[in-house]
Amino acid sequence: MSDPASGEPRGSFSFTQMLPTLLFDVAMPIILFNLLTRAGISTLWALAAGGLSPALNNLRIWVKSRRLEPLGIIVMTFLAVGTAVSLISGSVFLVLIKESFLTATFGLICLGSLFAARPLLFYIIRQFVAGDDPARIEWWNGLWQFPDFRAALRFVTAIWGGVYLVEALLRVGFALFLAPAQVVAISPVMAFAVLIALIAWTRRYMLALRERRLREQQQGQSA
Repeated sequence: MSDPASGEPRGSFSFTQMLPTLLFDVAMPIILFNLLTRAGISTLWALAAGGLSPALNNLRIWVKSRRLEPLGIIVMTFLAVGTAVSLISGSVFLVLIKESFLTATFGLICLGSLFAARPLLFYIIRQFVAGDDPARIEWWNGLWQFPDFRAALRFVTAIWGGVYLVEALLRVGFALFLAPAQVVAISPVMAFAVLIALIAWTRRYMLALRERRLREQQQGQSA
């Protein structure tokens, strides 16, 4: 296995590799939920319908490559939990904080995965970096042998877990002290802002790691 800074397969990462995941696992459930609720469909059925998109995307990936993607599975799990909360609860407060259960669960999964063989963000980042390209998947998997790569992925996973636990607490605070209309307006904006900030920071952090490895390699060759 070559150095992580120099062993990346040809054909660099492009944004188009992210589109299927962003469309089916992130955007479509939100779009379907909003369209259906505005059309008068109940929250329960709107949540259930939103889960169809990531389910179909996971089926597509399974048929194509015989593997499942963690992000799609997590989204489906969150939607199932949200549906259950809507079904058993007639409380406005519980409906308003149902996203807190989802984000807190995701944060705990991230932190819990630090005790697994590989942390959750290893698989989520691989989905964006490698897509369905077998060569890039093999390259990414091979990077795990490098100690600095392992440490970086565990650090990134810990940050994601901590941030999502804080977001869950903020959502509960909003539901306690703000009007429902304000919570409904603020929560989606906060969710997107947190996600975009984490993706941007993670990309910058991993690129900095790559650049550091390149410099170390060049210095070693010139010594």
